[in-house]
Amino acid sequence: YTDLLLGESVGILGALQHKFVERIKASTERIGGLVDDLIQITTLETGQREFNPELIDLNLIIDNAMAYTGTQIREKNITLRLDIPETPLKIQTDRDALQQVLIHLLQNASAATPSEGTITLRVQTQTDDDNHFLLIQVADTGGGIAADDIQRVFARRYRADNSLIQGLGDTGVGLSIAKTLVEAQNGRIWVETEMSIG
Repeated sequence: YTDLLLGESVGILGALQHKFVERIKASTERIGGLVDDLIQITTLETGQREFNPELIDLNLIIDNAMAYTGTQIREKNITLRLDIPETPLKIQTDRDALQQVLIHLLQNASAATPSEGTITLRVQTQTDDDNHFLLIQVADTGGGIAADDIQRVFARRYRADNSLIQGLGDTGVGLSIAKTLVEAQNGRIWVETEMSIG
């Protein structure tokens, strides 16, 4: 219904009404995301998550992830830059897992990035000893992360004794899920940061 209202197919909205409906949509998406995170955590921790590798078009996964996080990015007027190969990339992986990883990385970057900031999504192919790798990089213009906190970036920080990290945008649940999904498929995930840079 919020999409119908925002599309103005059922009537014209005033500027303030439009803003309110966008906030309702963003909040609803956030709640839906938290529920999805809880389901993911339960499934991953109990070992019930099955991976189904298939040949997928990476650009479609990127488009879906951007659509899912678009409201959050637009609300802060963040510029999203794409640096992806012109030739469509086909990759053998679990579609849902990769999409979840991208969504969590983009959500975290948008939460960490101040209004009017920039997020860059970069995709590169690399070859090492006849092995082909895909490098997906999400960079933000947030405040960066202190060196002491880097080892805690992918840990969940939703308990009182596990405090939030300055420069990171969320509770850590999304990033810990991203790490689990990447490593379960023999991938690697890491963080590089510079204070006051991002």
